[in-house]
Order: sequence, then structure tokens, then C-alpha cells
Amino acid sequence: MSRTAIISITRFMNQGLVVISPILLVRLLTVEEFGRYREFLLYTGLLTTICAFGINNSLLYFIPARPQNVRQMVRQAVTMTLGTSALVVGITLLADYLSGGAILGAVALPVALYVLLFVNLDFWEYYWLAQKRPVPVFAYTTSRLIARILVVVTAATIWRDVMPIIWSLIALEATRITVSFIAWQRTGGDLADRAVQESCWREQFLYCLPVGLALILVTLNKSLGNLFVTKTLGVVALAHYAIGTHIQPVIGVLRNSVSDAVLPELAALKNTKGEGALALWRRSTVVSMILLTAAGVVLFEFAHTFVVTLFSPSYEPAVLIFQIYLLVLVREVFDFGVALRAVGKTAPIVTSSLFAIVLNLLLLITVLPLWGLPAAALAFVISRWTEGMVLSRSTMRAYNIGVKDLARWGDLGRVALAALVASVVFYGSFWIDHFGLIGVVLGGMVFMSLFIVLLLAFRVPEAVAMLGRLRKTESLPAKP
Repeated sequence: MSRTAIISITRFMNQGLVVISPILLVRLLTVEEFGRYREFLLYTGLLTTICAFGINNSLLYFIPARPQNVRQMVRQAVTMTLGTSALVVGITLLADYLSGGAILGAVALPVALYVLLFVNLDFWEYYWLAQKRPVPVFAYTTSRLIARILVVVTAATIWRDVMPIIWSLIALEATRITVSFIAWQRTGGDLADRAVQESCWREQFLYCLPVGLALILVTLNKSLGNLFVTKTLGVVALAHYAIGTHIQPVIGVLRNSVSDAVLPELAALKNTKGEGALALWRRSTVVSMILLTAAGVVLFEFAHTFVVTLFSPSYEPAVLIFQIYLLVLVREVFDFGVALRAVGKTAPIVTSSLFAIVLNLLLLITVLPLWGLPAAALAFVISRWTEGMVLSRSTMRAYNIGVKDLARWGDLGRVALAALVASVVFYGSFWIDHFGLIGVVLGGMVFMSLFIVLLLAFRVPEAVAMLGRLRKTESLPAKP
């Protein structure tokens, strides 16, 4: 729980920095130019996920499992990432050339360069998390995002054009990869680690294969709506849709912070035949429920204020998309992928992701022309919920349990009840009417305070345990 809290705070601060960039850009660029910028990010985001292939993520498993051979695990991850990125970018450029630029268009070369620079030698976050060192993660990710924001905003202020922004980002990533290479060379490594040199290329690749495919399918599923919007409705509609789904990184931070903190522990429990892993995973769902429910209620209540105030009234069509997308929060409480990976059952992750993307694609083809932008968000929500139901069945089969034992339903229900009761503070429009924009902060604080009190009153174990740790810390005598 403490590592989850640190990782969540770190990534939330980083996402707070990321939010600053669009807030400033929508005021420096026209809606069309901002849409072009989001189109570039759409292509690079999808390609970087495919190129990364979950390889660096595998360090969360292999470093705890092979603590005597850390540098070899990193070396294998770096080499495999270089190979996959070169292959994927090469195939993409060839396909774009053969299609007459129908895939990437005028940004083909910048996209290729940016992706190659962005995805390589970017193992540090998972390297430190696997060693249970969240503080360097905070320093690395925060400094990197601050640099990105400064570069993007400065370029936009000077040129008010997308292409200078893109080339500035490429220059920044070229600097980052150079510094990363020098830093890794200087870290060296102890003699024992150098002497072992035990390679396990095949094992690491086989581990990454289903996980990487699943990550690609999940990312493609998330990007399908953006792709359909930009190809059918244009870059202006994409700008509105991008703001409406701006909550996506927040959801990812909350869910992945829990998962990334738990996975190394699950790897250490791999010899317990699943019993210890399942118990820990059940606890992680309760933590996820607390974090995601609290965020979801506040964001839904102040959706209109968030969008219009932060991104200007020009983006008001994004409010409904924003609220629809929040329905994903409930699904993200259950990270079935982590539970399955703990017992080596990774194939269902791929099949369920493939099923979700096919369903999303069918819904987009049939519903988007009729209902427009909100249909794209709704299609993604339905596909994610369906994928969760498929994965839940696979998890129950993997652990030989029924629905009753899949989760701690009583504790999850108490968390939901606490959120429901605490949400009465949002009845009407009191906070905005009386306090204006500051009412968002005040209302959110009152809700969170009441929510925490109710969690303790309902005796939710994770909340009680955290309170106990805080009391214990406060009661410790000061060191001389």
C-alpha cells in the first residue's frame, strides 16, 4: 500500500504536468492545429506501444525473480526493444509508402524518428520499481515531463505551428537517449552480477509475447475511437474527442500504480501455487476500488467545469464524452491480467483483448455514423466491460474458484456504499454557485474527507490498516 501510494502520487504529479500542456496549447493553437498535434500523438502513442511490446515491463518480474543477474535482464530488454522498434517502424514506413501516405501522411518521417528515440533506452522506471525504489522513478519521470512541457509550450508560443513543436520534441528525445546511454554505462554493476551473466533470452521473450500482444491490443482498442474520428470526422472532431478522453491517463495512473506495485510481490510469491498471489490480488482490487471510486465521483460531478474552464468553451462538446468515459473506472478496478500472469496464464489476456477490439470495431462501424462522437466513447466502454467479463471467467478457471471467491465483494460493496453516501455533498449545484471555481477544490475536499471517514466507519480493512500505520508512525519516538 505504501509503494502504491508513492507511485500513485508520483504519476499523478506527472499527469498534472501533462494536463498543463493541453491547457496552454488550446490557447496558443487553433482547434484545427491542436487537432493536428493530437493526431501526431495518436500515431506515436500507438507505435510506441507496439515497439515497446511490454518488454521493459517484464523487468518487474525478472529482476525480483533473478536478483543476482539484474544487468543481464536489462541488457536483454534493451536489445529486444531495439529489434522490435526497428522492425515495427520499418514495416510502418513501408506500408505508408505503398499506400501513398494514407497511414501517416505528411508526418511519416517525424513519427518514425520520434518513436525510435522515445522507446529505446527507456527502461529506468521499471528497473527502479523492480528494485522497490520509487523515489528515483519520481525524479526521472517528473524531470522528463517538465522538459517535454517546456519544449512544447515554448515552441508553440514562438511559432504557433505544429511542425516546429514536433521537431522540438524529436530533439528533446535525442538528448534524452544520449544521457540515458551515458548514465547506464556509468552505473557499472557489482562483480558478482558481471560474473553470472546468465542469459534467458527465450524465457524473457516468451513472457513478453502474450503480455506485449495484450498491451498492443488494449492500446489499439483505446486508439480505435481516435483513429475513426480523425479519419471520418476530421482533426477538429479529434481535438474534441481527445479532450473528452483526457481522463484516460488518470485512470491508467490509478490502476497501473496498484498493479506495478503488486506485480514484483506476485513474482516473489510464484512458488506458493497461487494461494498467496490470489490473496494479495484480492487486496489490490480493494485499493483500486478506493482510488478509482473517489476519483470517478469528483470528476463526474465537475465534468463541465473541468472541461470548459481548463480547455475553454470551444471544447464544450467534449463534456458528454468525458462523462461517458468515466464508466471505464468501474471496469479498471479488476486487473485480471496481473492475477493471470502470477500463475503463468497469459494466453487469455491476448484472446480477451482481441475479442474487445473486434467488438469495439463493430460498434464504431455501426454506431459512430449515427450518434457521432459520444458513440466512440460508448463503444470503448462496452468493449472494455465485455473484455473484463471474459477475463474474469479465465481467472476463475485458472484459480479453480467461483464468483464468490473471485473478490472480496463485501469490502468492495462497503467502498461503493461509502462513495454513494459521501456523494450527497454534491446534491444540487451548491459548490459552484456559491464558490465558483474554488468550489471544485472545496467540494472535492469535503467529499474525500467524508469518504475516508465512512471507509473507517464501515471497517474496510485497507483503510483501517493505513490508519493504523499512520498512528504507529506518529507514536514512534524521535531519533536522537
